[in-house]
Amino acid sequence: MFAAFLKALEERSEQGDEIYLYCLDDGVREIQALLPRVGPRLRLFGCAYAGLRRSLPRVTEVTYGGLGLLADLILGTSEFMAF
Repeated sequence: MFAAFLKALEERSEQGDEIYLYCLDDGVREIQALLPRVGPRLRLFGCAYAGLRRSLPRVTEVTYGGLGLLADLILGTSEFMAF
């Protein structure tokens, strides 16, 4: 599943789409792997609660927030995809 997600991420990035990626639940474990992809067209967000529950360190390049942040991201997009 993660490989399919990375492929879709790469394709959308090549098309010039702006991507807002919110990692939640076990997805927060992949933040370190996604950091090299962060740039002007890819912004990375993490679930603060999920990171705390998994005792993961905060990454300064990532914006952490809760479900309110996720809701704002969903409402501000033209297309929403979940993996």
